[in-house]
Amino acid sequence: MRKTLNFVATVGLMIFATGCVNNETKKNEGGEAQTSKCESVDLGLTSGTKWASCNVGADAPEAYGDYFAWGETISKEVYSDTTYKYYIAADSVAADSSAKKVWKNIGADIAGTEYDAATAVMGDAWKMPTEAQCKELIYECDWAWTEVNGVNGYKVTGKNGNSIFLPAAGLRGAGDVVNNDKIGGFWSSTICDAPETSGDFAMHLNYYSESHAVEKGGRGYGRTIRAVAK
Repeated sequence: MRKTLNFVATVGLMIFATGCVNNETKKNEGGEAQTSKCESVDLGLTSGTKWASCNVGADAPEAYGDYFAWGETISKEVYSDTTYKYYIAADSVAADSSAKKVWKNIGADIAGTEYDAATAVMGDAWKMPTEAQCKELIYECDWAWTEVNGVNGYKVTGKNGNSIFLPAAGLRGAGDVVNNDKIGGFWSSTICDAPETSGDFAMHLNYYSESHAVEKGGRGYGRTIRAVAK
């Protein structure tokens, strides 16, 4: 039975096939040209969405690829509030650590915009998936925890028999990648619209061996991205 239990990974951080090949080259903000080696895979989904066969920045399905804060298009070494491009510290934060944090509003859905890392790195044929597309991937596919070339993750099989592999790539905070090979997940393009979050969170697809679900995650933390074809 498919489990979709909510899961929050505490890691010393705050909460925080078949298809056409697309080898389009595009320069990211750092000026470095990158070529996508991913294929778009038709999983027979109701929406017709085709998912990339590997993560953004990866050249194989089991490779982790790059990590991004939500809305940033270049990977980095440290992921935190203070290194997040769209975090604005409140005036009183130095004197009062409980001061409310302020976040720049870059849109409720950043798919295909200047804030979309999938488009920036892989080219105009790709974008970040929406929250709805992530949920469709969960509810319309069979998920099986498995291993590919020594890497744990999920084989996700559509009703037409085609499949993609999602590696357990962990996440990044102030240091190295944590909980890789145990948990995985990737950003959606959708902000968390719950009033109490005040723009702190965006939605991501989160998974580990016993669960997979779409949840909110702190925008400043580094997560992988799995693109969808436009």
